[in-house]
Amino acid sequence: MDALQVEFEVKGLSVEKLLNEARKRGVTLRAVRRQGGRKLSLRCSRGDYARIREAAEERGYEIGPARPVGLLRLLTRAGRRRGLLAGCALCVGLAVYALGFVWQVKIENAGAYAGEVRRFLQEQGIAPGIRRSRVQTGALRDALEWYLPAVKWVRVSWEGVALKISVEEGTPPPPVETEGGPGDVVAAEDGLVTGVMTYAGTAKVKPGDFVRAGQVLIAGTERGAGEEMRPVKARGAVTARVWVTARVRLPLTEWRSVPTGRETRRRVLAAPFFSWSPQEAPAYLTFDREVRETPVGGAWFPILLRRETWIENALEKGKRPAESVLMEAEEAALRLLNERLKNEETVDKWINFRMIEGETIVVEAAGEIRRQIGRCRKNPP
Repeated sequence: MDALQVEFEVKGLSVEKLLNEARKRGVTLRAVRRQGGRKLSLRCSRGDYARIREAAEERGYEIGPARPVGLLRLLTRAGRRRGLLAGCALCVGLAVYALGFVWQVKIENAGAYAGEVRRFLQEQGIAPGIRRSRVQTGALRDALEWYLPAVKWVRVSWEGVALKISVEEGTPPPPVETEGGPGDVVAAEDGLVTGVMTYAGTAKVKPGDFVRAGQVLIAGTERGAGEEMRPVKARGAVTARVWVTARVRLPLTEWRSVPTGRETRRRVLAAPFFSWSPQEAPAYLTFDREVRETPVGGAWFPILLRRETWIENALEKGKRPAESVLMEAEEAALRLLNERLKNEETVDKWINFRMIEGETIVVEAAGEIRRQIGRCRKNPP
């Protein structure tokens, strides 16, 4: 086998004649180098070495012992270091086993939908540590697109051991449905109508009308050639000015930790699969912990000496300045409102009200947007 090669030396007069003899016997020689006037260094496969040795001894050449090179040398050394070989095999096995799990979940470009994506994944039990075979990317993509109907598309793919979910934000244009039985276009939410486009059916509202959620915007009836009213599937787009709110509550008090003056120091000997300390951890209810680590083992079996300082704290409730809490609440409410209004045609936004409820400040921000509110509703038979 060419991958298992040996290297050796040959001495003698006119040693080049041995090369011709090797060729006659079908021996392939490699890396032929002259070491002096009467010495050559050669390589050949391990199987051919016996034939070249026989030819050299028949013609009186002095041939040296075979030394493994390349893959054969590596295998020979590995055979002498069985512990190293076993460690490498274990590492490879653990790496292959680890590739069968999800170790990271990446959510990209989700914007205001990031929280909904995380909540959906949590409900489905998809989190770092689950087996990769439990995640079907196609089914997960379809489920997310159904769960988030206002996004353009969702892409689910693998990136090494990470599950990558990309979301393209945006509200698609209203669908024009052409199948199904008679039905109306109704309002999905309250709003002030700014435009009506009717493709089928009879418009029941006009720009300037205020409508409530569930109200019929385009009725599923049309006048026929004989002036009779016949049922149809209403189709159209109704845009309206809609008001969106975001409310934030922040406490006027906060818990602060105050050191009690008690502290405990302990040493811990830590390894990848266990830790040991001659001292028990203190039973402090609340505490801060300072840790310093010193390696005392090697790379194959890492051991750390950890010096821990446990500092006991007591919790006390204190008042926060009302003005700073109010500013913080207003910023949070506007930030939440901006997330809800993202990719929408915004008309205006403002702080709706501020109030104090006990030890809590409540701030509500409001925004006015323009969007399509019509949804199809099938009429009962």
